[in-house]
Order: sequence, then C-alpha cells, then structure tokens
Amino acid sequence: MTNFLFDLVSNLALLAIVLIACHVCNRLTPGVALNGSHVFAALALVAALLDAALTFLVFADARTRYGQFSTSSAFLARSAAYAIAIIVALTWRSVVLRNRPTKAPSDKALAIQTSPYSESHLPM
Repeated sequence: MTNFLFDLVSNLALLAIVLIACHVCNRLTPGVALNGSHVFAALALVAALLDAALTFLVFADARTRYGQFSTSSAFLARSAAYAIAIIVALTWRSVVLRNRPTKAPSDKALAIQTSPYSESHLPM
C-alpha cells in the first residue's frame, strides 16, 4: 500500500511539474498552445509501457534480486497509480475549461467613435 501511495504522489507531483512547465512555455512563446494534461497523459502512458517491459522482461529474469518489483500485483499497483494520475489530469483539464469565461464575439465588441467626420471607431 505504501508503494502505491508513493507512486501516486510522485505521479501527481510530475503532473504538477508538467502543468507548470507547459503554462510557462505557453506564456513565454507566442503562438504555442501546449496542453499540459495531454502531454502528461502521453508521458504517463509511455511510462506505463516501459514499466510493463521492465516488469515482465527485465525483472522477471532476475527474480532473486528484484522479486518484489517483478510480481504482477506490484505492476498492477503501479499501473493503477498511472491510471489515477491520468484521470486526475484529464479531469483537471475539463474543470479548467468549464470555469474559463467565454470570449465575446468580436463583431459586438465595444468601440469608441473617434471622429464624427471620418466615421472611424477605436475598439476597446
């Protein structure tokens, strides 16, 4: 149980790091729109695949040395931690999108009339 909690907390810490890094990258680089939740989900899926390869190919050959890591129950606990972290990431993204205010259409934007003679408008 402690291994599962450690895996879950470390995955959530990595999620926070990826979200912050993507947010900073989006702020610093104009035109870039990185979705931190999707980036984390992709990284976690790759990590789960590599974890499966390590568990069933590498650790399985050296059971005397890595016995606690090569069991199927240990892999299931780690994969459950990956799955919960991915679900948290995608839920976080949907909550952020739901709470984001919608933008008003640009044709109904508030404008100031600058000159009655030229009929020009200054958008606000």
